[in-house]
Amino acid sequence: MRKSRYTAEQISRAIKDSEEGIKVKQICANLGISEATFYSWKKKYAGLNSEHGRKIKELEESLHSLSRELQLISSDKELLQSIVKKFFTTGDKRKAVTFLQDTHNVGTRRSCRLLNISRSVYHYPCTCDSQ
Repeated sequence: MRKSRYTAEQISRAIKDSEEGIKVKQICANLGISEATFYSWKKKYAGLNSEHGRKIKELEESLHSLSRELQLISSDKELLQSIVKKFFTTGDKRKAVTFLQDTHNVGTRRSCRLLNISRSVYHYPCTCDSQ
C-alpha cells in the first residue's frame, strides 16, 4: 500500500477547517489535492481526531502484516502436506498421528488433517503381518 503524503493530523485539520466554515476549494488549493480526495478523506475520517486516525492506521498495518504471515504459513502447510503425501506410507502416517496425539496433545481430527490422512483410514485396522 502506498504511503500517503499527508499525515493524519493534516487530514483531520482539513476536515475540521471545512466544518468551521472554510470553503472546500480553498482547503484543496492549500493542500494541493482535488475535491474528490477531500471528500473521500471526509467519508473515511469524519468524526475522528488525529489520535484515532493514527490508531486506525497502525491497526491496518498490523492487519496487513498478519495477513502476509497467514499466507506464508498456509503455503508452508501445503508444502509440508505434499511431502507427507508423496514420501510417507499409510503406516508411517498412522504412527505420526499417534505421535502428535501423544506428545502434543492434539486431537485425532486435527492431526489427521495436518498429515493429510482421513480419519477412517487412520482407524481402519491394519491387516499386514507383524513380524
